[in-house]
Amino acid sequence: MLQNDGVLDRCRQMVDPNMVFLQDIALVYKSRLAKNFMNDKNVELRDWPAYSPDLNVIENMWEIPAPKVYVGARECQMVLELKNTILLVWETLDQP
Repeated sequence: MLQNDGVLDRCRQMVDPNMVFLQDIALVYKSRLAKNFMNDKNVELRDWPAYSPDLNVIENMWEIPAPKVYVGARECQMVLELKNTILLVWETLDQP
């Protein structure tokens, strides 16, 4: 997603060219592909300390739609499929 959508470049423009990415312990962040991409883009990575309090609003918010996105152990095969599924679920949520 960072590579395809140019998110990394936009983040660097808006935040700081020398920003540091903090990442949790999810295995997707530890993959060879992810590590190589970040290394190629000269991104400094930092791991969250083990058992640190999660203060990330997005992570806390994700607890609401995630069960519906992955209902029945659904796995999306493509990024576009995941994006569309998330948008469909988002539209069904109560948003006071």
